[in-house]
Amino acid sequence: MAPISTLIEKGYVDVGKNGRETNPVNIYYEKHGDGPEKVLLVMGLSTPCFGWELQVNYLATSGKYTVVIFDNRGMGHSDSPIGLYSTSQMARDALILLDHLGWTQDVHVNGVSMGGMISLEMVDAAPNRFSSLTLTSTTAKRNIPTWAAISALSKITFFYNNPRDKLNAAMELVYPEQWLIQKPQNPSKAAKFDTNREMATSNFMNHVSRSKLQPIHGNIGQTAACLRHSVSDERLLKLKKTGLPVLVVTGTWDNLVRPQYSYHLKKILDPRFELFEGSGHAIPEEQPDRYNAIIDDHFSYAASLVAGTTSSSKL
Repeated sequence: MAPISTLIEKGYVDVGKNGRETNPVNIYYEKHGDGPEKVLLVMGLSTPCFGWELQVNYLATSGKYTVVIFDNRGMGHSDSPIGLYSTSQMARDALILLDHLGWTQDVHVNGVSMGGMISLEMVDAAPNRFSSLTLTSTTAKRNIPTWAAISALSKITFFYNNPRDKLNAAMELVYPEQWLIQKPQNPSKAAKFDTNREMATSNFMNHVSRSKLQPIHGNIGQTAACLRHSVSDERLLKLKKTGLPVLVVTGTWDNLVRPQYSYHLKKILDPRFELFEGSGHAIPEEQPDRYNAIIDDHFSYAASLVAGTTSSSKL
């Protein structure tokens, strides 16, 4: 994923200790870069941690950040215990990982989709550990799936046997058609791929080749966590009162998590709010240049508050 020079540590942490689980539950993680600011990136449903590739490359090579990515339980190199998971349970997994790393304070946490749900639960459970929160394409409320999502996921799970058909259906669910047919904006990518669809397909195959196929019980466990997730307005207001800098990012074309949920977060939390017109669910991959610049600025703003300066500003 990232250039080999950025990877400084990888391994497993057993998050099932102290009576949490009957058997060990090992969570796979990687640490990249050696900058002073600590960043935890939390991935979404049925996606390996390598999905953060473009953000890891940007942040870890800046000299400003140490970045940790990990596979949630039920995905990739992490264990997939049988059962229905919850976002609070998965948040506890991530907090135990932070304990293992010795990251007890001043952590920037950024979650996308299900990862945003997990991040909300992490900050609710341990607000003093974090210096900023970024919520991308996610929700605090119960996420009622759109018809497009139900239809596409049903076809992928029950009707399509050809892996290419499954992949195309997933892409058309996650990315806007207009983006898929366009040529990549990055010159190096444009030289290799005729369309964003080809680029996204290559990225997906690359991520899968370095991960492990998700078992069906892992998908069921994670899906249950998403469907049962709920953080009340009261809990959101408690978060707001802490003064933690919050960034909310959403597109206008999202079949998986409706943009209206991000607007609800905006209403309650009064965060920095970034709208990506025409973008879909996977903004970090679809619009990496703008997204990376925004999260970098948000982290710098939060760090300046901790340091007692204001080198950046909430927009």
